[in-house]
Amino acid sequence: MMFNFLILVSVMETVTMNLPIEMQVAKRIKRYASARKTTVSSIVENFFTVVTIADKADDTEISPLVASFSINNVNVPVDFDYKTALADARNEKYLR
Repeated sequence: MMFNFLILVSVMETVTMNLPIEMQVAKRIKRYASARKTTVSSIVENFFTVVTIADKADDTEISPLVASFSINNVNVPVDFDYKTALADARNEKYLR
């Protein structure tokens, strides 16, 4: 029996960047990468990916419908004891 596999590889354009880093930091990051069997380049790329995605997430606007679900719209007394309320609700539900 013979199987045919199609492997799709995404070819991304890469650029070289020069980043001045203190010698001690460079040594530590090389040891870190080596211990995790990865490269400094992949660690730096992953870092920038996470940072830019987090930055993009901050720019996302919340729709008015989703904002209406916000817990800020609930008026709860300052001295509200949620544990007692939860126990009361469970007792009412299960101990009928």
